[in-house]
Amino acid sequence: MHSYLQSFLVVALPLVAALLVRKLLRKSVVQRLRGPASPSWLLGHEKAFVEQDQLGDLEFAWLREYGTAYHTKGCLGEHRIFLSDAKGLQHILHTSGYRWAKTGEADHGSYELLGNGVATVGGVTHQRQRKVLNPAFSAGQLRTFSSLFQRLSSQFSNRMRGLLNERGEIINMHIWLGRVTLDAIGESMSIDIFLNDLPTSSEGAFGFKFGALHDETNELAYQLNHLFADTAHRPDFNIVYGGLWRKLPTWFMNLIHSFISSKEGKRFQHFQDTSKRYAREALAASENITTSDPDSITGKDILSILVRANGEEDEKRKLSEDEVLSQMATMILAGHETSASTLTWVLYELSRHPEDQARCRQEIAALRDRVGDGPFSPQDYDNLPMLNAILKESLRLHPIVHTLNRVATCDDVIPLSEAVVTKDGVQLTQIPVEKGQIVSMSFASYNRNPSIWGKDADEWNPDRFMDAQPKPGDNRVPVGVYANLLTFSGGVRGCIGWRFALIEMQIILTEMLENFKFTFPKDVDIKRAPSGLMLPFVRGKMREGIQMPLHVTAL
Repeated sequence: MHSYLQSFLVVALPLVAALLVRKLLRKSVVQRLRGPASPSWLLGHEKAFVEQDQLGDLEFAWLREYGTAYHTKGCLGEHRIFLSDAKGLQHILHTSGYRWAKTGEADHGSYELLGNGVATVGGVTHQRQRKVLNPAFSAGQLRTFSSLFQRLSSQFSNRMRGLLNERGEIINMHIWLGRVTLDAIGESMSIDIFLNDLPTSSEGAFGFKFGALHDETNELAYQLNHLFADTAHRPDFNIVYGGLWRKLPTWFMNLIHSFISSKEGKRFQHFQDTSKRYAREALAASENITTSDPDSITGKDILSILVRANGEEDEKRKLSEDEVLSQMATMILAGHETSASTLTWVLYELSRHPEDQARCRQEIAALRDRVGDGPFSPQDYDNLPMLNAILKESLRLHPIVHTLNRVATCDDVIPLSEAVVTKDGVQLTQIPVEKGQIVSMSFASYNRNPSIWGKDADEWNPDRFMDAQPKPGDNRVPVGVYANLLTFSGGVRGCIGWRFALIEMQIILTEMLENFKFTFPKDVDIKRAPSGLMLPFVRGKMREGIQMPLHVTAL
């Protein structure tokens, strides 16, 4: 291993040095932006981001000090723009289309985790895949999920009552919310092709019920809960290695990667292999049902769409087998993690703000009095202003994807809605950049920008979203797909399943608050660990993985 590493560094570092020398004689506008002093040429600010106590400690302080666009350093002397300006983000995410691409490091990481799915590919391939998948997330198709989510939420309530009897009143809610959302994504992806009569498998697969709520040995549930367990503990070599993916040719780095692999990389690959294995079982099950008449597959669930796309002759609508399997891996992770982690943060905030929890419960009780014992309709959930305000506020404060890096594929000019001042006192309303410039888009900082969300942007205040209150930033630049937040990103690569996640969270949260009371336990300190995603860990128990222990009382 050490001999490979030495050989790698002997070849790679001179190449990086040669690329850097060309830029030393020029000082771009980017370098004239104000920003924190770099602690290291080799590691830049990347090590500081990894080692900060809570995710956002640095970013939020620098937002207040330097504004919505400032200069930071990546490893190996890399100059970056850290951006949370609304107009600048709109330009990169919306206006520019695919001219701002994912970095080499991000491409490699998402490919290792998800394969060639819609979250990984770019350009015309991304357009083709997204066009194929869009019908699965139409408003009409999403309405069919309500009864499924209600059934699973009811099962979740029953499971919670059983846990309270078996194990006491402290429950790690992240694990169990992850299990119900895993069951939800499994069944929803095949709701049409199997007509809700899903065969049960002890191994689980799309087209089968995962049964994660009742099977505590479920392989996928375990992998998902530990997928990012040690991402917060990145050694210096991993930081530099990631930087080399941004600077050196992909073919060269792929060659090197065949000899060097991290624990995280192995874990990512294992998840992809496992999810694709389950996906193959689902495709086989669907083929057994539809072999007699392939044209009969007319459903708009994800599995039906993928089966049809795999059999297409038109290249513009066709998905290869690997693309089909990669979409399923992508939907498992994205459909599970966004909802489970957001709901975990919602219950965290409500346990710390019991007055808001009580208001929301009263709102649900009033709706129950009007509707009776029957199920709520999708419109009923939309007409719960306090519940929806709580979801929005939690999405604002706790964006699961907190930062995305993009690289300019051509020279460009980034417009700004809030002027920034350079080191030499010049006020800028736009930033010219050269091809190859990396921008770190801070969704977490945008979501806490006081000029958009008010002077209390760092504080929990769901009332900012209540209908009776003035809307925050009514005249703001449109950026995000939901409530103008960037938690679901935006533009051509905005989250395709955000409406799915919202409906799912509305229903699960309503069920939880109608049946349980949540309080924060004593002597527990939750921190936002600086990992790839904004996830909760218990201080002092980081090695135990993602946790949200809450005191739960049945009502």
